[in-house]
Amino acid sequence: MIETIAKLAQVAPTFSAMATGSTIHHYFEQNKEAEGVVIVNGKEPAGILMRNDFYQKIGSQFGYALYMNREVTLLMKPDLTCVDKGCDMAKLGFIAMSRNQDSIYDFIVILENKNYAGVVNIREFLIEMSKTKEREIKLLNAQQRILKETNEAEKRHRLEIEQKNAAIKNLLDHAGQGFLFFGSDLIISEEYSRECDSIFGFSIGQQPFLAVLKRFVDTDCLGMMQNIFDTVFNDANQTQNRVYLSILPTELKIHERYIQTEYKIIPHQTGKSIMMILTDVTQKKALALKNAEEKDNIKLIVRAISSKSEITQSIAELQGFIDKDVIPLLDNNQSPQLILQYLFRMVHTMKGDFSLNALHHTAQALHRLEDSLSAMQKRIETISSDEIRAFIGQIDGDQLLEKDIGIISEALGAGYFENEDRVTVSRQRMAAIENKIAAVFKSEEQAVILKLFDSLFYLNVKDMITDYNEYVQTLADRFGKNIGAIIVTGDDIFINRDRYAPFIKSLVHVFRNITDHGIEDPDQRDCRGKPEYGEITCALKNEGDQFVICLADDGSGIDLDIIGKKAVEKQIYSAAEFSQLSRAQMLATILRDDFSTRDSVDLYSGRGVGLAAVAAEIAKIGGKITIDSERGQYTRFTFVVPFD
Repeated sequence: MIETIAKLAQVAPTFSAMATGSTIHHYFEQNKEAEGVVIVNGKEPAGILMRNDFYQKIGSQFGYALYMNREVTLLMKPDLTCVDKGCDMAKLGFIAMSRNQDSIYDFIVILENKNYAGVVNIREFLIEMSKTKEREIKLLNAQQRILKETNEAEKRHRLEIEQKNAAIKNLLDHAGQGFLFFGSDLIISEEYSRECDSIFGFSIGQQPFLAVLKRFVDTDCLGMMQNIFDTVFNDANQTQNRVYLSILPTELKIHERYIQTEYKIIPHQTGKSIMMILTDVTQKKALALKNAEEKDNIKLIVRAISSKSEITQSIAELQGFIDKDVIPLLDNNQSPQLILQYLFRMVHTMKGDFSLNALHHTAQALHRLEDSLSAMQKRIETISSDEIRAFIGQIDGDQLLEKDIGIISEALGAGYFENEDRVTVSRQRMAAIENKIAAVFKSEEQAVILKLFDSLFYLNVKDMITDYNEYVQTLADRFGKNIGAIIVTGDDIFINRDRYAPFIKSLVHVFRNITDHGIEDPDQRDCRGKPEYGEITCALKNEGDQFVICLADDGSGIDLDIIGKKAVEKQIYSAAEFSQLSRAQMLATILRDDFSTRDSVDLYSGRGVGLAAVAAEIAKIGGKITIDSERGQYTRFTFVVPFD
């Protein structure tokens, strides 16, 4: 803070310029300590008269007679040194030293708004300046001592930090992991572990972090990462920052190596940095994939033993799918758009069927086939029959099945597909037997025997639904859900395999939908006060000329707001059209082709053809489907199916 002269100001006596020398003499005689007086003209200072100057002039020859009875202006020094009251000490010192010889006297006049406000005694001013300098010297010496001590401490600390950094770097270099750091400019620090160079294949110090990753991630991912880092460095909320970082990719593929990534915020005095930890999990991932492969192969072998007829039928359907289903449609000049949709839907259903029967390699191959069909769907308006014919000409059913058939044959022998534990009867022979029964037996006996005969070739719907248990559990493990065994209740309903199998197989999409979208995660169920394990029920009812299958879950229900938003995005309805639909019609939107609430496609869902395939299959056999749902409580699919 700048010191002003205000603290040194003194009130010196003032006399009018009209006063006589005798008046001043009388004052000095009465006030022996007074050094001088100020002569004023009104409120403005006109001159200074110091005691010594006064008596020198009075004591001179003729001085007493000349000055005592005349105006004091003859005695005063009119050449004043004046300063404003706000003048600082340093400036006053400069002014005092710069006075000419005629103006050197002990008083400097202080003004306030140009009026006299007091004086500063130069002697006292010099004493104060001396004290100030002494204090400044002491303070400077103290500061220099502190600076020296601080400098020595800083050297010690720097040496300690360098030693610690060297130790940490040595530790990081031998940790078998990559460690790198970057700040808000996203430039990688020179302080990173040696393993990083091994992972990336080049020196990354002082390189832009996103430029380093550009070779290994796509443009969309880079943009997302840029946005997240911008947010983290500009947001002080630590909890939100951790959430943002959790969105970043947790695994990268770099030079054929799988690298697990983790991000941590490192706070420091000047802000914060981000540390990225890179761990090579290539071998671990390979082992996990191998273990998963072995588990899937064992499941396939067990399934092959327990459900031979279902597996052989699925294989036969795939092998004959092109020749028996698709090519006839092409030969009959059906619309290529309809053929493509049919092909897409059937491949999707077969993929679910093979997943259900644990033929996972075939399911994955069909998933890749779906990818190609999905690309064709994007230009469905311009697709031609010749293009579809050329595409299906490249499909080799035996090649799609090769790996799974090889696993079954290696485990159970090549004869698995040749010798079946059943009597083979041609359709013609079956028809002949039925005709003979009709001819030999009377009406009541005939009905009983024909029913018994037919039951040899019929399947119980309860058993077919129960078969989905293993599939649901596999999906539940994959999605991190807890789901109990399917609860099947109601009537025993026997159905003709040839007529109803495609519909029953299509229910795989309903179970997948329930597991993926319906049943909540364990944490969500706990928050909602629901039991830990999600419940799937199937109620069966025989109504004489038709039977009813009711599949339900106790999950999150269907969010009609999301359904409406997706329907508008996919241009199925406009917002106005959707708002005019009944609740049942809104729910039925999920049965439309190409409708899915998922934003991405994986091996299990996201195509938007699953429930559409169910709707198509039940329509083929003259049945109908209704959907009921309550948010946070349940979703129920009811299928009404006519008997033959």
